Amino acid sequence: MKLSHWPRWHQIDWPVTLFLTLTPIFGILGTALAIWFEGFSWGMLLFTMVFAALTNLSITAGYHRLFSHRSYDAHPIARFLLVLIGTSAWQSSVLKWCTDHRVHHSEVDTDEDPYSINKGFWYAHMGWMFWKLPADYKINCPDLEKDALLQFQHNHYIKCAIAVGFVLPLIIGALFGYPLTGLFMAGALRIALTQQSTFFVNSLCHTLGKQTYSDKISARDSWFVAVLTHGEGYHNFHHKFQIDYRNGIRWWQWDPTKWTIETMKYLGLAKRLRTVSPTEILKARLQAESLKLTSRGYPQEKLEALREQVLRAQMRMKKLKEDYAYYKSECKKLKDDYTKQSRERILHMKAELELARLEFRFAIKQWRAHLNSPVVIA
Repeated sequence: MKLSHWPRWHQIDWPVTLFLTLTPIFGILGTALAIWFEGFSWGMLLFTMVFAALTNLSITAGYHRLFSHRSYDAHPIARFLLVLIGTSAWQSSVLKWCTDHRVHHSEVDTDEDPYSINKGFWYAHMGWMFWKLPADYKINCPDLEKDALLQFQHNHYIKCAIAVGFVLPLIIGALFGYPLTGLFMAGALRIALTQQSTFFVNSLCHTLGKQTYSDKISARDSWFVAVLTHGEGYHNFHHKFQIDYRNGIRWWQWDPTKWTIETMKYLGLAKRLRTVSPTEILKARLQAESLKLTSRGYPQEKLEALREQVLRAQMRMKKLKEDYAYYKSECKKLKDDYTKQSRERILHMKAELELARLEFRFAIKQWRAHLNSPVVIA
């Protein structure tokens, strides 16, 4: 954190500062003492790891993607569980968390950004919470404030957080004969570790990686940070397309939060998962990459022609894919037993679709060849 952003003595938020400072100390030392007195338990370690994963996912899938960005709708049971477990993270109430986060998105990288990376890595990571901000952001989530569950959590947050964050793991530990291990390892240490994972979203996600979709914002995409943050590391995409329930849009990109939401949908606990169209995503990526080519002196006319070629190929492939799926579904609805004519049409449409895929891949390869070439290919 830059010296100009260090808080003066009277500006320090002492309750928050002491909690953030002492919790990891108590977690580490308390866990060591608990193991010394009670012995090591693989069962308690497993419980702690599962509880920690659920805590993080309740923040990323709950506080973040569900409540802050409304990227999907959740069943009341899912909402309750996400709020309940998220409370144990000690990251404030949903209403306060969402207020800060929405300001961050609307004012990113400015002085109004509560955890602007421009004020330094440490400030964005956790320093901003150590002092009373000059601008005291009042709760401003009209769409959430009418929710009785969220209002109850906000009004009774400290009591709820103590109960779920410390008392619950203590009780579970006591049931298995390890009360101190439950309190310190599944309680304090878990809280400290899961908080650091979430804090990386404000610091590392704006420092490490590539600006894949926009260079106008500091947010970056990094698979490494995604591993540390349960999928939030594809952050440039997220800032560009906030409404999308995914951060990692490829099947192979590490995004446990996305997979959790999809599992909830399969179980009937989530619906209306919102996504941005592949065309809009591709346009944004091509635009960002165009700037790199332009800076290297690539002819604008040639650049536009290449970009249009890629987009046309994608649109054609998309249209043929939709037509192919529609025709097959109509055949099934009409109980068509695939006459010679229908089979021939399906084969023809399938061949056209495969050709369109090849054309799209070729257009992308051409674009990549120009982008990755050390010299301009005019």
